[in-house]
Amino acid sequence: MNERILAGRYRLQEAIGGASDLFLAHDESLMRQVAVKRLPGNVTDSNRQHWEQEIAKAAGLHHPHLLGVYDVVVEADGIYLITEDLEGDTLSRWLRVQGAVGAETAIDIARQLAGAVVQAEKHGILQISIDPGTVLINQDGFLKVIGYGPLLSGRAQTERDLIKTIGVLFYEMLTGKPFSHLAPVPQVVQELHQSLRGSGVVHSWLPERMERIVLRALGFVSQGSYEGIHDLYRDVKAVHHALGQQADRPAEPEPEAGASYIERMKDSMLEAAQEGIEKVAKLRHMEFAKKVAEESTPKRFSLLPYIGVLVVVVLVIGGLWWSLGDETTTASTDAHQQGSRQFVMPDLLGKTEQEAVQALADNGYPKAKIQWVFSVTDDSETKGKIYRQSVDPGESVTGQEKMIILTVNGTASTAGNSAGNAGDPSGEEPREPVAAGEIPDLRGLSKQEAEQLMLKHGYHYSFYINKGDTPSGTVYSQSPAAGTKAAQGADVTFYVSQ
Repeated sequence: MNERILAGRYRLQEAIGGASDLFLAHDESLMRQVAVKRLPGNVTDSNRQHWEQEIAKAAGLHHPHLLGVYDVVVEADGIYLITEDLEGDTLSRWLRVQGAVGAETAIDIARQLAGAVVQAEKHGILQISIDPGTVLINQDGFLKVIGYGPLLSGRAQTERDLIKTIGVLFYEMLTGKPFSHLAPVPQVVQELHQSLRGSGVVHSWLPERMERIVLRALGFVSQGSYEGIHDLYRDVKAVHHALGQQADRPAEPEPEAGASYIERMKDSMLEAAQEGIEKVAKLRHMEFAKKVAEESTPKRFSLLPYIGVLVVVVLVIGGLWWSLGDETTTASTDAHQQGSRQFVMPDLLGKTEQEAVQALADNGYPKAKIQWVFSVTDDSETKGKIYRQSVDPGESVTGQEKMIILTVNGTASTAGNSAGNAGDPSGEEPREPVAAGEIPDLRGLSKQEAEQLMLKHGYHYSFYINKGDTPSGTVYSQSPAAGTKAAQGADVTFYVSQ
């Protein structure tokens, strides 16, 4: 086998990884190392045209993270695909050696994978595989996807499978643990949360953004799972770009702990006042020198009027500073205490949504940190009630630190939400009105159109995907109804057909 030469130029050298259909070879014409893949033996005259079309697509694809296809050789015993030389280790083996990696490394790997899939789709290659065994990574963290569906990996993944695979890789890279599809959702969320908060990340905004991306990719968020690989790639690329910008930016002095916007404005006002004083003094000095030069008899020049004006300006600014400080000190202190308050998580299992929200509110936990998940089970005793909570009863929690995920047995309509209060299980009154208006009619619109309309009119919204009587992906019901008087900032819930 070592002496075999294909098409008079590709000298086979050795099998790669003990495989019987993948070899290292030397291109005798161009004097370079290549890889040779023998395609499956089920290539016949009837399906040869399909194979040739797939090979042509792959050969026309040029991307740094996708395997380059150079040539195809037809021999008596089969078809051989000539590709660029393969370097590095499989991603699965690399993960076993590395264990948990930093958030920055994980986001870079996910960006490379998602970008490769997006580029392949643009060139009409829809059958692609990115499981850890069909991805190579070198010592610099550079990836190469070698799985072109039936051409190289022998199988392909759906777009939803590709998104979930990236979510699983995200989880395994961040936690250093293998992902189990049988693991309870709260357990996965908790492990991910602890890994991100305990990894010593430099940017305070990064853990929450990363956690949101991973949970959406895994499909663990009841509202807002990724609809396509392009959406995932956009979010991952945005985080990677933000990290790059902040890495290149000169270090700035950190504001004092607890400093509010008003306090920072005070400092800016004082700096502006000082700069103004210096400019006025310089201008007056120049005017004085000019008069002395023009007049034959020097005149006594008094700075007292100008000093008086500057004293008045400083006093006015100082008074404004102290008055603003008196009005905001109490508010900023209360907000800081609320965010750092410790309380013990109550037992919410078996409670309805309203009971759970009330129990959390009694302990001072913010409603904005509650994430609802609706999942139907066969347990009739827990129907319409909570049967999972992501934070164990009795655990100590900081007010603004952790998102609590509560799983309810049922859908939004069967779990106790009334038509007049869908999407808000707490039963609280709407937010303080900002401006009068009417809720638009969302029925028949696509989900994206409905979201844009809500943002345009200034309403807060949530949506659920259930069986409806309208075409798939369009709104079939809403609450409150269209035409209802509601101020900007009010909550609106709409329902989308599966």
